Amino acid sequence: MALVLTGATIITVDGDNRVLRGADLRLEGPIIAGIGTSLVGPGDTLLDYSDSVIVPGFVNVHTHAATGLFRGRADDLPRNFWPPHFRVPGQERFRVEDYQLSLRAVCAELLLNGVTCIADRLGDMDKLAPIISESGLRAVVGHTLSDARGAADWATCERVLETYGVDPSRRVFAGLAPHALDSCSDSLLRACATRAERLGCRIFIHVAQSAAEVAAVHAKGHNGALACMAATGLVGPHVVAAHGIYLTDAEIAAWPQFSTSIAHCPASNLKIEARTLPIHRLHGQVAIGLGTDWSATNNAWDMLAEARLAALVGKMLADDPTALTVSAMMRLLTIDGARVLGLGHMIGSIEVGKRADLVILDANCLSMSPMHDPVSNVIYAAGTRAVRHVLVDGEWLVRDGRLVRADEAQLAKAHNRLAAYALRHL
Repeated sequence: MALVLTGATIITVDGDNRVLRGADLRLEGPIIAGIGTSLVGPGDTLLDYSDSVIVPGFVNVHTHAATGLFRGRADDLPRNFWPPHFRVPGQERFRVEDYQLSLRAVCAELLLNGVTCIADRLGDMDKLAPIISESGLRAVVGHTLSDARGAADWATCERVLETYGVDPSRRVFAGLAPHALDSCSDSLLRACATRAERLGCRIFIHVAQSAAEVAAVHAKGHNGALACMAATGLVGPHVVAAHGIYLTDAEIAAWPQFSTSIAHCPASNLKIEARTLPIHRLHGQVAIGLGTDWSATNNAWDMLAEARLAALVGKMLADDPTALTVSAMMRLLTIDGARVLGLGHMIGSIEVGKRADLVILDANCLSMSPMHDPVSNVIYAAGTRAVRHVLVDGEWLVRDGRLVRADEAQLAKAHNRLAAYALRHL
């Protein structure tokens, strides 16, 4: 017995970027079992989606999802407000329970926005990862490591690794998350490189996200961020470098020879630094995915908005309106992000044998009409209001625009109460 979604427009994001109109999609449990026509068998459940567009779930390669509490708390600030700690006033007063509540709200918001997979990192990940797992999201999680907490951070990191393992076939699995090149000593960075090689896991790190960070790297004796990464072994496709907005022209030119992956977060970068990485110079040479970062530096958890911004600003930086095409951006939003996380064989495109991580958009939504080019509509026109249904591993997590596992209004009210209480006590 299977579930067959009939008559849909399917944006496959496969190797040929096929868009199938009036097609059926057959799901057998968590797996995509068929794409095409006449896929219905005896006992199958049929659902008519002739007024829908089905796309792979959106992949967010850089989040700090428990920080939803700080939305709107740090707008229009000068660059020097942020380094070295990237914190908002009063942040230290929040308890782990507060972050857990905020994380529940953000996981729900991500799902409502069509995000099915995240790479999430923060402190206390041993207490936060269970919340992500309960939400139904697919995720790779990492406990932040820095010299400031030393052995205590490693102990928590080891608990996360032991609990979730590093096998990407698990819906929630773990990676290593050294904070940044300036907050981690070279010895810590080397330890992460060695540990990752032994485990076969991903490493997630902030790179060249501020001028202060780059200055600190030079003070350590390195000729820039890339030189520091190479010297400490933090290079290769298993390393995911977030931001990179202060890489020099020479570093960008040299970057592809190391094959290090990029987590591109244009909204966050533009908001706090008024600059971003010219990804057109690296696109097609290394794996690049899109990320939202955290709620203080990017007030939204909206990957559709992120893709649109990345495309338009990317064209400006390239001085070329033909750069970063709609099909390229659709891939950044899905399969390229999956490859950044080592999940390209499992998710990111609609192909037989892959996991049924899917977003179903309402073609009757005005932002999706007229549909001359469904891919163009998704990248340049559709907002999150068009997201009607979301599945992860074939399980409905959003149906008819409503959460299946939680109540949106109750989460929003609890989030508001917590934020109001915190503000009174700052």
